[in-house]
Amino acid sequence: MPLTISLLGDFSDGTDSEPFRYYKPTKIKAIYPHYGPKDGGTVVEVWGENFLNFGEVTSCNFGSKSVPAHFVSSTYMKCTSPFSDVTAKPIGFSISLNKQQNSRQLVNFWYYNNPTIAKLDPNYGPESGGGEVLVVGAGMDPFVEYKP
Repeated sequence: MPLTISLLGDFSDGTDSEPFRYYKPTKIKAIYPHYGPKDGGTVVEVWGENFLNFGEVTSCNFGSKSVPAHFVSSTYMKCTSPFSDVTAKPIGFSISLNKQQNSRQLVNFWYYNNPTIAKLDPNYGPESGGGEVLVVGAGMDPFVEYKP
């Protein structure tokens, strides 16, 4: 016969029980920036409600990849984006206080490929600066390809 445990009721008479903490669901109001290079390393700031510091289990989730979150206050935390193979598509972003339940707001993070430079025209100029240079390449705007 399976054991059924109820979390309702008064357990104050228990002598060997573990404390259980209830908390309000976390809510994300905004993140900045919303994008970063696919190599990761972007510090993402997160604003919201009901953030708690449960140490190493408090995390930011970029799709299926989790990274430690740095708790600052009940409305603000930071984390660093991990590497991603997926670019130019939205990746769901969430936070978790316990590595089980995640925030439910629809917030996306976008990864992009690093830009490449194919040509500088001219590729020289005065030491004093001030000259204009045309930069031709790919990935200069992570979401709109420039074609010369």
